[in-house]
Amino acid sequence: MDKVFYEIDPFNRLIVGNPPGRGSKVKKFRKVVYGRFGTDENNELFYEVNKSSGTDTPQKIKFSGKYFLDKDHNLVITLNKWNNQCEGNRLTLKTKIIDANNNEIAFLVNSKAGETESLVYVIKFYGSWQADEFNRLTFGIEGELKGMDSLVLCGAWEINKNNEIIYKCGKYDQALTFRGHWDISDKHRIRYTLDKKIGSGFSFKSSLGTLAPKGKYAYVTFDIGIGVSKAKRLVRKIIFSGKWKMGRGKELILETSGAEKGGLTLRFAKEMFDKRGSAYIESIFRDNEHFIGGGVAFRW
Repeated sequence: MDKVFYEIDPFNRLIVGNPPGRGSKVKKFRKVVYGRFGTDENNELFYEVNKSSGTDTPQKIKFSGKYFLDKDHNLVITLNKWNNQCEGNRLTLKTKIIDANNNEIAFLVNSKAGETESLVYVIKFYGSWQADEFNRLTFGIEGELKGMDSLVLCGAWEINKNNEIIYKCGKYDQALTFRGHWDISDKHRIRYTLDKKIGSGFSFKSSLGTLAPKGKYAYVTFDIGIGVSKAKRLVRKIIFSGKWKMGRGKELILETSGAEKGGLTLRFAKEMFDKRGSAYIESIFRDNEHFIGGGVAFRW
């Protein structure tokens, strides 16, 4: 089967041609094909060719390969040796992330339907969100044959006034808002769950900052470091305030306002603290000690 070399022009249109270096005495074949990109139920990328394109190119061209995002959030696929595509051939779609839900990510594509007519459409991938080893937001795309690919949002995420995770991207810093709830998944980790049924959410490596066990200002803070690059690391501080109480199993519980109506409840098992911290917290509740000051920091 003859191999075909694919490219994408600056207007997100597919270019079909001969592989590089093939037929040195023959002029290289290269043709722009009008159509649009899309994805199927298996998260496989395809290009649907316009019927009026006047070419013998198949109506739908399917691609198989590994997905990732470049530093500008463009969608890139490196093709494998499936079918007649050239292995290692890299296609870059100029895209803009416009939505991020519990189980999907959506990209806006600007293209041309003809020489002058503009074409704007959306392509989506389905999967689940996770945090990578550097605490960056990552979307896992799972396919029937391709395994799991990860789209890493390389920039640093932020926290809004409602303690929701937001990610700003694009020329005008468009904000993607992830709506979920926080809980403590394990020692040294805090989790932001989006959809528990499909395991979509971010489990961040974190350190326990200040903890104020008593008084008017009852709160706890967490520090989460984000490795944006090898040379750059940012820290995000998350603050939860509410009312402290001791559970039956001697776990420390923070109930935020509205906890009885589905608000946030954080539970700290005594094993999460070092011996000094665990003893100090138990002493506060046992002796009804009033806390004075800005807080106490424990090793977590």
